[in-house]
Amino acid sequence: MIAVVSDSHVPTRAEKIPEEYREKMKEAELTVHAGDFAEKPVYNSIDEYGELVAVKGNCDFFDLPNSETFERKSLKFGVYHGTGINPRGDQETLAKIAQEDLEADVLIHGHSHQEEIAKEDGVILLNPGSCTGVGGGSARPSNPTMMEVELEDGELEARILEKDEESGEISVKESRTFEI
Repeated sequence: MIAVVSDSHVPTRAEKIPEEYREKMKEAELTVHAGDFAEKPVYNSIDEYGELVAVKGNCDFFDLPNSETFERKSLKFGVYHGTGINPRGDQETLAKIAQEDLEADVLIHGHSHQEEIAKEDGVILLNPGSCTGVGGGSARPSNPTMMEVELEDGELEARILEKDEESGEISVKESRTFEI
């Protein structure tokens, strides 16, 4: 399982990443963070869990790459925060970045704080939302979300997990499966 998080903004806007999400990252074979850690100690704490692919967000002021790529089961993934895309999260622009700049089949992105599982121009677009539920840009504060990605039997399944702040319960908010 690939654990996907973004827009933690700790400690500038949020106190901490929910422990339930940290447990998912510890269990994952790979964790992807699509930027806006806010501070290096947050990066360091996630890096301790195992393999981490991380990119720089517009609120990260330490050394990280602007984009990354990696492969799993013959599928090329790109990771890009999404800074500078107007409007935020524009699917057409994200698909173009995936195809032309990263040559990726799947693009993991953040910045909008709006979780999304979509397909645009043949590219699977995955945005886990904010793992702490903080607002940003045009997004209002909401329940914390993250994503789990499974690759099996020629399929990619992406699940958005949401933590209800009142009950503390984690539920699957959305799930989609794509043939790969």
